Amino acid sequence: MSKRLVFGLVGPKCSHEARKRWNAYFTEKNLDAFFDFYKTTTVSDLELRLSEMFLLERRGYLIDKKFQKECVRLMDQLDESAEREGKVDAVVNERGVLKGYFANTTDIDILHSCLRTVS
Repeated sequence: MSKRLVFGLVGPKCSHEARKRWNAYFTEKNLDAFFDFYKTTTVSDLELRLSEMFLLERRGYLIDKKFQKECVRLMDQLDESAEREGKVDAVVNERGVLKGYFANTTDIDILHSCLRTVS
């Protein structure tokens, strides 16, 4: 039995429509996955959200622009693009290792990258 993949947006706000759109995407693709919002307004909140990735086995986060630079120092590994740009807009929990990516594109493209990584 496969375990449900949990993804989310980390930032100060997220529209209900965004969550609805992601979950509809997962249903359409027949993926056992769920997308939620994790309110984050401070760097302390960001650190907590990242630790929750281990404790609650969350697989990936999209990172709000407010925290993209701060997120770099909190990663175990950085993708070449994140290292070059000094920003992280997606974090993937790869078997307990937090890897940061910077796609600098639409959030759907970032999530597709995360899905390829954790599938």
